[in-house]
Amino acid sequence: MSAVLEAEGIEALRADVGAFRGEIANAIDSLVTGLLELQNGQLTPLEQRTRGLEDRVRALEQLGPVVNRIATDLHVAQSCLHLAETSRMTLKTRTVVFVGRSHFGCNLKYAWLGALDRAEQAGYECWFLPANREQQEMAESLGARCLPWHFSDWSPAHVQLALETAVLVIGDHYYSITQPHNPYGPALFKGARWVQLWHGISIKEIALKYPIPLREMKPGHAQALASCGHYAAFIGSSQGARDEWRRWFGFSRYAAVGYPRSDVLLREPSERDLLNVDLDAFALARSTRAAGGRVVLYAPTFRDGEMGTWIYNAGLSQIAQALAERGDRLLVNLHPLESGELPRLRQTFPDVHFVRERTDLYPLLREATLLITDYSSLMFDFLPLGRPMLFYRPDHERYTEQSRPLYAGKVRQLPGATCDSLQALLDGLRGDTAALDAPYAGIRDELATRLFDRIDDQSTARVLALIEEELATALAAQA
Repeated sequence: MSAVLEAEGIEALRADVGAFRGEIANAIDSLVTGLLELQNGQLTPLEQRTRGLEDRVRALEQLGPVVNRIATDLHVAQSCLHLAETSRMTLKTRTVVFVGRSHFGCNLKYAWLGALDRAEQAGYECWFLPANREQQEMAESLGARCLPWHFSDWSPAHVQLALETAVLVIGDHYYSITQPHNPYGPALFKGARWVQLWHGISIKEIALKYPIPLREMKPGHAQALASCGHYAAFIGSSQGARDEWRRWFGFSRYAAVGYPRSDVLLREPSERDLLNVDLDAFALARSTRAAGGRVVLYAPTFRDGEMGTWIYNAGLSQIAQALAERGDRLLVNLHPLESGELPRLRQTFPDVHFVRERTDLYPLLREATLLITDYSSLMFDFLPLGRPMLFYRPDHERYTEQSRPLYAGKVRQLPGATCDSLQALLDGLRGDTAALDAPYAGIRDELATRLFDRIDDQSTARVLALIEEELATALAAQA
């Protein structure tokens, strides 16, 4: 009996094992079938979802620096609001600070150099705020008082000095977005009396007359508009230009004392005047004149719509060759905004001498026999020299439509012949330039009389006298 039961149990166990094996086989078959189905396309949605999640993770990782930058910008903006209020309430001392532009030159350079010699006698401290490390090293090489160019090097004493500054002298727009090396600077000086020297008599619409559509408005442009004033004093070269400047800037006082940069056109430059001048170009110009050749300076302004690219189609090689045939020399000075293109231009046009980028042009301008320009304010700076100029404007329609509108009331007639094509310019340079220029000598004289109340080398002295008046006003206001 027991044997029978045992046999039946074994048989049942065998049946169970067989059934289990069948279930395993079915499960394996199902698994294999499922894997094959997934391989044949069912896996794609899962892969896509996984990749989508990975992309989102990467996007979030990339947002980290952006969020940090936004947080930093908000921190700086909020700090600047409070620093500006602090500056307004801080008692001022006999301190004048000159703010360097992106390149060391123009009115700011010559006014500051004059102040270095004048400050001790006039009883004030003269400081320079450089725009970069090179300017700081240059100022310190003269033994001048110099604030650090980068805000990370500012000590509490530097901050206190800025807050106590009575007069700030600038030559351009000055606002935080344009000062990544020190965005706190404009706020720290907000309580000072700002003197604006500006950097050119413009034939273009600028500043308050250069708004943009609101759909394109960004904080940088809004800050640029706000930085058009309100200045304690604005420097000009003629009293008759006051209303014109008032269209563009806000100021309490307009002073037609002349431009410091003009002084070096009317006297032999000193060693200090030659700071940040392209000495190779300067020597080349002098040697060309000494040999009886003409020094032709081509100094165009920039193009908003074709920044740095339009110059390749200007015919530089043809111009240089036409001049070389006569024993003359072409020098090309690009606007600072396009100076980044110079390395490539030097390779493309090895026969053209380009003036070193972001250098002071005015001692070199004095050496020019003939100026070729287009819409640059250099046309007016050149007037005190009484020398001929040509206006090379082959892209006039495109410029006025895509770059800048011109201020129609500026000049009734240009003070030189206009060349609307490369061939016209080459003909003018190869021909009798004196005869070509003859009809324009009187126009230049009339324009110089209208734009300059005085043509002498004393503009710097007059600007320094005005700064001292502003200093006295600042201190008297808190007495």
